[in-house]
This record gives sequence, C-alpha cells and structure tokens, in this order.
Amino acid sequence: MKKIILYTSLTVLAILLVLILRPIDTSAENSVKTTGIVQSVSQGGDKDLVITLKNDSLSYYINRGLENGFSLEKARNDLIGKKAIIFYAKYWTPLAPKGNTCIHLTHLVANDSVLYSEWK
Repeated sequence: MKKIILYTSLTVLAILLVLILRPIDTSAENSVKTTGIVQSVSQGGDKDLVITLKNDSLSYYINRGLENGFSLEKARNDLIGKKAIIFYAKYWTPLAPKGNTCIHLTHLVANDSVLYSEWK
C-alpha cells in the first residue's frame, strides 16, 4: 500500500512539474488580441516592460524588454495615451489556476507600427 501511495505521489508531482515548467507557446495561433489606450508603462520583474491599458484589470509584460531594445522613457513617450493592439499568449499554469493578472505579451502594435513581436 505504501508503494502505491509513493508512486502515485511521484506521478502527480511529475505531472505538476511538467505543467509548471513547460515553455509558453508565443505563436500567433496561440495568441489572444486585445486593444485599448495605454495607461502606464513601467518596469516589472527582472527588466520586464509592463504595459497597462485603461479599463483593463490585466497587465501585459514583455519578458526582458528593457534588456532587448526598449528604453523605459522612450516606451512611455511612445505609448502612454496611445491606442495599442496587444496580443498575449493563452496560457494556464497550476501556480495560478484562476489566471494571471500580468500576462506574457507576444505582439505589440502602436502608432501603426509593430513595436514588438515574438512571432516568426
């Protein structure tokens, strides 16, 4: 009986680890579109660029955006008050079963230009 409990526990743990550590699919096919007026641009996490839209409870982040071509001041000047089209990855993790409040941004369009994209 102890062996069954041990093997079941290890199996459940292994499944949870796979779900937690799997990479995020950032393809266009797995992205959801939202639009809005940019309310704020800030730094979050480890050099992430975080964008919030007016009347939207979610925040959207560009992973390592401040290390990969974005300047916080330039992004603020270019985005705040402007209409943005944001695509974000559909993603679920057991660490946030009801969903995240800060979501991985995969594609950003503002001022009729693509400012960021993870799409190939």
